[in-house]
Amino acid sequence: MQSSAFPWLSDLTDEQAYEFLDDVITAAQEAGTHTAFLHSLDVLVGQHAPTPALPHGVMP
Repeated sequence: MQSSAFPWLSDLTDEQAYEFLDDVITAAQEAGTHTAFLHSLDVLVGQHAPTPALPHGVMP
């Protein structure tokens, strides 16, 4: 699946991508406010997006 908003989505299986998008829709429906939705979206992206690799020689 290709997404300009979430470029890493194409790295997921179709099942994982649809699960993420379902979670986003559910968060939007349940949030109540824009701020609550953005917070939920931030959490969801943190759970689903791959962790970026650190440059060589950089310690976490």
